[in-house]
Amino acid sequence: MCRDLRIRTLIKIMKKSSKTILFFCSMMTLLLASCSDSIAPVYAGTTVQIIKAGNLIELETEFDRYNYDLNTLQDGVPPLILQSFPREIASLNSSKKKKNVFFKSLLPMILLANDEIRRERQILVDLDELSKMNGGDFADSDFHLLKTLAKRYGVKLNRKNPRQTLNKLLQRVDVIPTDLAMAQAANESAYGTSRFSLLANNLFGEWTFTPGAGIVPEGRPEGEIYEVRRFNTLLDSVRSYQKNLNTHSAYRTFRKLRAEARAADQKLSGKHLANGLLYYSTRREAYIKDLQSLIKQNRLERYAAATLRKG
Repeated sequence: MCRDLRIRTLIKIMKKSSKTILFFCSMMTLLLASCSDSIAPVYAGTTVQIIKAGNLIELETEFDRYNYDLNTLQDGVPPLILQSFPREIASLNSSKKKKNVFFKSLLPMILLANDEIRRERQILVDLDELSKMNGGDFADSDFHLLKTLAKRYGVKLNRKNPRQTLNKLLQRVDVIPTDLAMAQAANESAYGTSRFSLLANNLFGEWTFTPGAGIVPEGRPEGEIYEVRRFNTLLDSVRSYQKNLNTHSAYRTFRKLRAEARAADQKLSGKHLANGLLYYSTRREAYIKDLQSLIKQNRLERYAAATLRKG
């Protein structure tokens, strides 16, 4: 029903607007993504593959099958979703090997999740252009799409001034720098070896207050009900983390810094945007410095230009 409704909406848009077919393709991305936060990623490239590796040998075999090497990314990163980290990763003695497996597994999922957000952002850009073509007005079908994104990203819909809603969404609907996401995942999950990353696919330490929806942390104070959230796949954890940074009031500064970089036509720097995550951890400034140090020590900025493999 959800998809049928949006298909009808898209057809109306095409009838009412002279916008190119490219806009229709952008709308289809929203159609496929708007009914669930855990659907398969939609992008114009190689078929997404879900990997279920029982051990590190199986995982490396899968990487080899797709000719995937962190040192040769010029042909693009294969769209691989790792269901869960093999438990064996926690027993690796080599720090270099552990980091390589972790970052190699994580990079495709960060790119996939960012690709979804990038397509949603393009929808907003196209809606902005359509509105300007119509003298600043929003067609009913355009307004419906704006409403869908506003609901997903926690923005109050201003029916009298939809452009205000659109501008607020443009601050929220944007990618998370790859190097920053990698650094936070490494910090929060101890490079995929933490109890919560292995048992709950939770890479970013996210909580839930729904009993039974996660894992009770050891040493939780009496009377507290929070749990460490459980995810079906590692990609779901990445998606949730990105939505958290893009919507939670605690990360307004992060979004402000990102918007300022966009306005100045600057590249999004993980080290710079980390300054907006003061409230992600109770360690405050020390946490930010740790993230910036992780980015530098692991040379994570080299992955900023990485893209998904196209065909």
